[in-house]
Amino acid sequence: MELYQPFYQPPQDSFLDISEKAQQEKDEKSAETWYQLGCRYQENEYGKAAINAFDKSVQRDPSLTDAWLGLAVSYTNEKCPDKVYDSLEKWIENHPNYQYLAKHYEYMDNERHDIITSLFLDAARSSPGEGMDPDIQICLGILFTLSGEHDKVIDCFKAALASKPEDFLLWNKLGATLAHSQDMEGALEIYFHALELNPNSVRVRYNIAFSCMRLGQHKEAVEHLLIALTLRQRNIAKIHPKIPVTQDSLWNTLKMLMYILNNDELAIHCDTQNLDAFRVKYEF
Repeated sequence: MELYQPFYQPPQDSFLDISEKAQQEKDEKSAETWYQLGCRYQENEYGKAAINAFDKSVQRDPSLTDAWLGLAVSYTNEKCPDKVYDSLEKWIENHPNYQYLAKHYEYMDNERHDIITSLFLDAARSSPGEGMDPDIQICLGILFTLSGEHDKVIDCFKAALASKPEDFLLWNKLGATLAHSQDMEGALEIYFHALELNPNSVRVRYNIAFSCMRLGQHKEAVEHLLIALTLRQRNIAKIHPKIPVTQDSLWNTLKMLMYILNNDELAIHCDTQNLDAFRVKYEF
């Protein structure tokens, strides 16, 4: 179960269009395009490709704070805490409203989490009440995720949602946090709300499937995974090569479910990522 990217409305361009545009554009002009591509990869459960795209974005324009936050989320999902801290430091160092805070702090390695958290708490105090910055709350949510303080994560994401109630990505984050807290039924309720806001979200579908699996609802989990894989195939297959099943969370989870349901023959098709083979037994 994973965190999610700051609120992002996908442009109308296709994956292929965005990828070609990113390759053709130069310097700062391409930073936003690489950011858009990173968001698309992240949404479709291609974590390493997302990191590569976000990295290209900040190389071209370090002031693009959304890309630093995208990196922080992706590195959280990939369980790379030091990289998360690096990305959050760069976010605040490059943010015009908060960079002054970053000029006056230093720490030892064993103090890094506490000091960076204090830095973002100071940033939150600088814009309280109606002026609250939801991105600061998201950053704090990421930091509290790393320290396992799930109640604080929930508070941060709820605070951010007060400013962005239509942000399906934030709702997905909140659901993921409830799932990490072992509240699978509460997580599902939140995920389905996120799905109402964006029925085509691959990651929300995946998170629903994962929660269903944890609740023993294996058939429902399979159905959501197959829909997620279909959406991803339509979205991104033309520009992203297949990756091994062991490195692909969607196919790996589907394979596990096939063995749980004693469908060994279909489990084999997961290794070849043959989605059509599942249409014999499932409608999607």
